[in-house]
Amino acid sequence: MLFHLVIYLITGSIAGYLAGLFGVGGGIIIVPVLVVLFKTTGISPAVIMPQAIGTSMAIVTVTSLMGAKAHCANMNVDWPKVKLLLPAVLFGVIVGALLGSYIARDALIWCVIAFELSVAGMFLLQVIRKDGHDEGAVPKQALSRTAMLAVSGGLGLVSSIVGIAGGTLFVPFLGFCGVGMRKAIGTATALGAPLSLVAACVYLLTGLLSHKPLPAYSIGYIYLPAFLGCVAGGYWTSKHGASLGLKFNLRWLKLAFALILLGAAGKMLFL
Repeated sequence: MLFHLVIYLITGSIAGYLAGLFGVGGGIIIVPVLVVLFKTTGISPAVIMPQAIGTSMAIVTVTSLMGAKAHCANMNVDWPKVKLLLPAVLFGVIVGALLGSYIARDALIWCVIAFELSVAGMFLLQVIRKDGHDEGAVPKQALSRTAMLAVSGGLGLVSSIVGIAGGTLFVPFLGFCGVGMRKAIGTATALGAPLSLVAACVYLLTGLLSHKPLPAYSIGYIYLPAFLGCVAGGYWTSKHGASLGLKFNLRWLKLAFALILLGAAGKMLFL
């Protein structure tokens, strides 16, 4: 148990840095680690995946909230965009949670992989060409309000089905909508906290209503020892990650985010 607690603390610390620095909640790292640890603790194979995703969403809620607070202090959150997109995002999350068992999940995952690889390729191309790194020179896209809401709802739906906080989807989408890279990261973090909270509540309720064998110290599909350990590890690192992002040259920030996208796409292959 002590070994697991140390791993939870380390995992939470890394997730906190990811939330603050790149606007991603850390599920890329948290879910695979929890799956491995849950297999060694005797948790029933029937609940390992929902338990890992539900616990990850609960953890990401806290790390994203801390990251959003730090980005807000650094004035890196586009609050008008958050207020505009959040209702559509949460609607998509709820619909995705309800439809998750009926949608062809493998096909959806491959669509997400293709999207993340294409965006990573775009960022890598900009890094190679050394262009598009001026924060104030991001072109505004002629995307209507209705189209932005529709896409945001779709991204929320996808996030809830594949078990991610949405940062790897929302950062490039916000960039396409004309939000600068740093502000896109902060805004995606602010959207990620309520997105993850709603998803975590769905997993909590579905776990409570299921008849599957849940491990001790669980509330639905949220495993409390992992949740508390990871949150304790990531409480402060999210703030430091946001501050570190201000020191990054935008070219290197895009390179690092492209690598995160490649890692996310690789992780999707094992869902």
